[in-house]
Amino acid sequence: YTKTRKQMIQLELGPDQLQKYKPLLREQLKISTAIGDPNARGQRNESLAWFWSVEVDMEGPENSWNEEFYRVHWLRAKALRDRWMEEISLVQSEMDWTCNFFLWKATQWGAQMQESLLKQLPGHACYAGRQSQMYSLLAQDAQAAF
Repeated sequence: YTKTRKQMIQLELGPDQLQKYKPLLREQLKISTAIGDPNARGQRNESLAWFWSVEVDMEGPENSWNEEFYRVHWLRAKALRDRWMEEISLVQSEMDWTCNFFLWKATQWGAQMQESLLKQLPGHACYAGRQSQMYSLLAQDAQAAF
């Protein structure tokens, strides 16, 4: 390819042809393992090399290879986007669950404090009050952070 491109430059082809057939870089020629393991580490930021987007005129029954390649690439990109949308939804739900848990624990310890005061157990009431306050502060911090 490189030799052919150099010959094209010597023939002084137009800039549009040279723009279409860019120089190949060594990192663009790596074999992608995304097909074998699309969930492998480091695959999320992978992008296609420029030569996959070059329009090739191929008439006949075999002209669909490029379309199929783009379709598969589009489906992979859509699946990745869908996974991230699901992750956002889950993280938001987990943040709500965390805040609700802290509030529930604060209420539970507050009820324990009231019960301990009725039974005239000041040590128990003090401990329950402290736990209730701790969970209230955790809930406030979580709501502020989330």
